[in-house]
This record gives sequence, structure tokens and C-alpha cells, in this order.
Amino acid sequence: MTVRPGTSTSDTSQTDAPGIRRRRPADRRRLIVDAAAKAFSDGGYHAVRLDDIADAVGISAPALYRHFPNKYALFAETTAVLARSLRSALDAVDTDGDDELRDLLVAITAASFENRRTGGLYRWESRYLEPADRDIVRDVVVHQHRRVRAAARRLRPDLADANLIVAAMTSVAASPTTHRSSLPAREVTALVSEAALDLVDVDLPDPVETPAPAVHGLAPAAKREIILTEAINLFAARGFRDVTIEDIAHAADLPASGVYRHFPSKVAILEAAFWRATDRVTTAISDALADATTPHEALAGMVRRYVRLTCSSTDLISVYETEIGHATPEARDALRNQQRITVEEWATWMSRERANLPITHARFLVHAALNVVTDLSRLRPQPSPERIEALSIRILLGANS
Repeated sequence: MTVRPGTSTSDTSQTDAPGIRRRRPADRRRLIVDAAAKAFSDGGYHAVRLDDIADAVGISAPALYRHFPNKYALFAETTAVLARSLRSALDAVDTDGDDELRDLLVAITAASFENRRTGGLYRWESRYLEPADRDIVRDVVVHQHRRVRAAARRLRPDLADANLIVAAMTSVAASPTTHRSSLPAREVTALVSEAALDLVDVDLPDPVETPAPAVHGLAPAAKREIILTEAINLFAARGFRDVTIEDIAHAADLPASGVYRHFPSKVAILEAAFWRATDRVTTAISDALADATTPHEALAGMVRRYVRLTCSSTDLISVYETEIGHATPEARDALRNQQRITVEEWATWMSRERANLPITHARFLVHAALNVVTDLSRLRPQPSPERIEALSIRILLGANS
């Protein structure tokens, strides 16, 4: 289904009191889209109710339906608006200018920061958008990649691995959409775009073709672990909403009642998966610090372990990134608090290694490095961990890496 304009633009005026009529806002459609974008980005497609969006705008549900016939039409419109906003930012940059690469990265970073409350929409577009609407977003993403790649090659004609480096650059520039750390927009734009631009000079290790392992290891024997492992695989492949307890039970070779002996609900399984991911990250940090004697070694060790964890657990990380909106509010708050603790740990060691870097800036760079690891680990074929590590270390430590 392709997004189409609302079926009516003749909403009636509202009445506050007898004899007093209040005209509806002329930009009501935009207000609806803005509210929807925030809701979809925060909670995911299925968790959002149109009544909640109507309440956020201050209108009735029938008034909303005069603009959008259903939730899908509103969702598709919000992703299209976000894509057009990015395209406009890119098109405002002169082609072939001396500073085109820098200007493009500044434009992407500024657009990301401006739309940081809604950037999470991209996490769901590939799963929920229908082909024609998905193409609107994909065309802009492809255009962005090609423009940045062309500008990078003009700056460095000998640039090897351009596609990988450009993917990392744009991931850094888009990273403000993944968190809520606070800084003035001007500082964020300068800091993050400069970190992205700095990647053009990274010397990556030679690509290594890792042969597929002949043995994948032993499957867990405990029923709870079997259930959790199979559920993560299914959630990653099909999405939380489209997986049933019966599906999980079948994959685990158990009756549905066997699943319920270990987990009271599908949401409980999902939250257990989230905590599994969080616990692994916490362990990786502890192990890195145990082996380090300097802040530099601590950061290098944390990056190395995090990259290898992410590259070997792409399904688990993908589920965490895309399905957290289905967790209970209490679980989401607890998980996000733990994520803040993780970022703070990394940022603290960054500020100790780079004495002139304020910790407020370090937090943004940590989020940028983590985003690069997540994004690059999803590429197919997946880059070697050593190459992802080199890019992430450069973001954290700069030219001193």
C-alpha cells in the first residue's frame, strides 16, 4: 500500500463554548505525522495505538482518520517524511565543492540530531513497510551512500574499502538518533561530523575471508536455554509479533506447556533475551578492565570484546535493537538504565585517555562507536572483526589510535 494524501481536508471547526468556535490548526496533518513519528520510534509499529496519537495531538480519533485511513498509512507517511527530510539536507550541499565530504557529513549529522526523536523509524522500515513505501526510504539511503562515497573518493582518490568506510561514516553521522545524551546542537554537529570525517584516513587491516566453521558447537541441554535460543532465532527472523508460543515450542521440540513451565509469557522470553545481551556486554567490559593497565588498553580491550560479541551474536543484538518496544515499561527503563551505565563506563575511560575531551562529548563518541559496530556487523558479507575494531577505535581515540 502506497501512502496517499488524506481523504479529506475539510475537518470541521471545534467549539470551545456556545457561540465560540475554534478553528482547527492549518498544519494538523503535520502535527499528526510528528506525533506518530515519535510514537513509532519509541515503541515500534505494533505497540502504537492511533487513539494515543490522536490524544497527543489533542484531536479525536475520527479527526485523525480524516487524514489517515489506518495505522499503516500513517506509519508509511512518517517514514517518507523522514526520508524526504534527509534528501533535502543532502541536496542542499553543493556537488563537487572542495568541502563536499565535510559538508555532507555535517548535513547528515545535523538532520540526525534534529530528528533524533524519530530516527528509530529506520529500525522498523524494512520489516513493516510494503515494497513501494520501502523503496522511498531505500532510494534516499542509497543516494546518501553514493554521494558520500563519491565525495570521499574525490578527497582521497586512492581510497580503498570506500564502501565500508562510507558505511561507517554515515553510521557515525546518524548515531545521535540512537540515544538521548544532551549537548547543544552546534556542538553535536561539529563533534560527530568531525569524527565521521576522520574515518577517511583510517588504514584498515587487509580483509580476511573467514572460513565457515565445520562445527557449530553443542546445543544447550537445559530446556530453558533451548527455549531462549530458539526464541531469539525466531524473533530475529520473523519479528516478535509474528512468532507464537507454539512456534517457539515446536522449534524447541516441546509442547507449549513445556515453554510455560519456564516462562510465563512471550514477553518474558523476550525480556530474558534482552538481559542475556546486557549481561554479555557487562561481562565483556569486566574482562577488558581485568586485562588492562592503562585507559588506552581498557578502551582497546572493550572495543575488541564488544566487536567480537556483536559479530558472533547478530541475532541477539538485532532482537535487542528492533524489538525493545515490546518489553514492559518497567523492563525498558531498567534495560536503558543499564545501557547508560555501560556508556558511562566507556566514556569515563575515554576522558581519562583524552584529557582534553569533556565527558559530555565522550558520551556522544561512545554512542557513535557502538552504532558503527552494530551497523557494520549486519552487513553482508560481514566485515572481519579486525576491520570493524579499527574503525571503532579511531572514533574513540582519534588519530592517536
